[in-house]
Amino acid sequence: MRGRELQLSGTEQVALTELWKERWPEFAERRPRRRGCIDGLLREVADDEVADVLVTDVRMERIHHPYDGGADIFLATPAERDRLRDQHTDWLSSHPAGL
Repeated sequence: MRGRELQLSGTEQVALTELWKERWPEFAERRPRRRGCIDGLLREVADDEVADVLVTDVRMERIHHPYDGGADIFLATPAERDRLRDQHTDWLSSHPAGL
């Protein structure tokens, strides 16, 4: 199954923002991008000590959702997704449906 781009109107963006605040009100932190800056957090996720972690760029166009069994990555465009997929084929599931 192929993904589809999500196009949101202003009203939908506000609703999504409000839903975000309801679901994840606990914590947000901005950190400069530097190698290793979230290694400890990723270890806690991998050890199932922390859940519901989302790592994003400032504009929230790219989202990394790590969990104890792997990660989901949401990118800004299908072309960007395809480049990442082609660069890291060893990360992909061998399941026929790609799951």
